[in-house]
Amino acid sequence: MQWNQIKNVFILVFLLLNVYLLYQFNEKRELADVDVLEPRESTIEHQLELEDIEIGELPEEELKETYLSVDQRTFTKEFDELSDTDSQKMLLINESFIVSLFEKTIPIRESDSTSDIEDLFEDEIPYAEEYEFWNWNKDTNVIIFFQQKKDRSVYFNQNGVVLVYLNDDDEAVFYTQTMLGETEQRQEEKSLIEPMTAVETLYNANELKSGDEITNVGIGFHTRVPLEDGEQIFVPTWKVVVNEERNYFVNAIEGFVFAGDEVEFLEETLELYIERMEDIEEEDEEVMQTFILEQLHEKMDRIIGGE
Repeated sequence: MQWNQIKNVFILVFLLLNVYLLYQFNEKRELADVDVLEPRESTIEHQLELEDIEIGELPEEELKETYLSVDQRTFTKEFDELSDTDSQKMLLINESFIVSLFEKTIPIRESDSTSDIEDLFEDEIPYAEEYEFWNWNKDTNVIIFFQQKKDRSVYFNQNGVVLVYLNDDDEAVFYTQTMLGETEQRQEEKSLIEPMTAVETLYNANELKSGDEITNVGIGFHTRVPLEDGEQIFVPTWKVVVNEERNYFVNAIEGFVFAGDEVEFLEETLELYIERMEDIEEEDEEVMQTFILEQLHEKMDRIIGGE
């Protein structure tokens, strides 16, 4: 009788143990399923948290875009109308490059906001509404406006930019302008990678450091493949701003990082513009040509001296 009781106790203990082990197994399996279903963003968010990297507000809407094909715009047909002004002396070079000297300099204040600066040149620069303020580069004292396509900036493109050149008193003296033409879709629209995926791309590329803060993420376009016939292909691009000062660009379709160095862009652009100015052969423009070339070389010297 005593043996039967002991046997029953053992059976009961083993039964309870099996129930406990089954419970543990199901709990671990549910946790594993959650890990599988958990979106990739939670993983990168956890990694960023461990690195003390903060993320501001990210765009939430799902965006669709495609590659754009764009030609250079020429000003030949409308240049007579554009240049019919007493406030500027305007020159057209190679049909697509405008150089314009203000009759009276335009003062810029340190306290001027982005919208203030855009308003200053709203009536001074042709098609100003199609450009967006990018930055006031203090080292060269040049203000940069990037052209927009589909209400989004085209970053660092020499064929769609306005550069306003300031003197040492922070007064606008002249500007140069190029402009992109009509756009054409190259493919059907497709969903873009999510903003967090762009952040993750930068993290995996070791571009983010401990203590950094992602202060802004926005969408624009970047030149992907410049073609020999002058046609250019633009790809949707996430611009990721870190600590309100470092800009990174991530291809929003293919997911790789673009270069976007402002100083390098200015240097290459000034070199190109100097070449264009040196090609002018009209004798009646010699005075303006000489002055503009002196100014461009002075800006170039600032870049070289700062390297």
